[in-house]
Amino acid sequence: MPRIPLIDADSSDLDPAQKRVIETLLGRRGGRVPGPFRFALHAPEVTEVWHPLGETLRLKSSFPLRLSEFAIIITAREWDCDYVFQAHEKIAREDGLSQAVVDAVAKGERPKFDKEDEGAVYDYCTELFRNHAISDKSYNRAKELFGVPRIVELTALIGYYGMVAMTLLAHEMPLPAGVKPPLAKRR
Repeated sequence: MPRIPLIDADSSDLDPAQKRVIETLLGRRGGRVPGPFRFALHAPEVTEVWHPLGETLRLKSSFPLRLSEFAIIITAREWDCDYVFQAHEKIAREDGLSQAVVDAVAKGERPKFDKEDEGAVYDYCTELFRNHAISDKSYNRAKELFGVPRIVELTALIGYYGMVAMTLLAHEMPLPAGVKPPLAKRR
């Protein structure tokens, strides 16, 4: 059970700011309010700036979906956020991330990589999450493979999804009906 009410587009007690932001969300999201925004709409001004940032980072990424979604599921794993993981792992697999890589991340294990770019994304992200720093080796590898603008984008992407995960975890977003938690428990 969520700690605060989930806001739906058809809620009868929406204030004018919430209605304005929901209209924008519905226009961009095919008629539905995504999970994290159902909490964020309690602060509509935050949602109003939060949503376009996520849209830019996820939907206008310079990375192929395989890598951007991989970075998102790494973020979900590092935050132990089942909701984000289950929402993004299928997209990553559909765009070419192997099931073995997804399974290893879900277990909290380092995957075996066939693709150098996946290993670079994994090292970059996990080192930053776990060490609050990135080794010169991992940083330079990512910079060499992706270039400066893309590693800036990668950092922003995982920061954004960290914010999404924190929102969902703090307010206890339930998983969709029938979905089992995909992440192995670490605590």
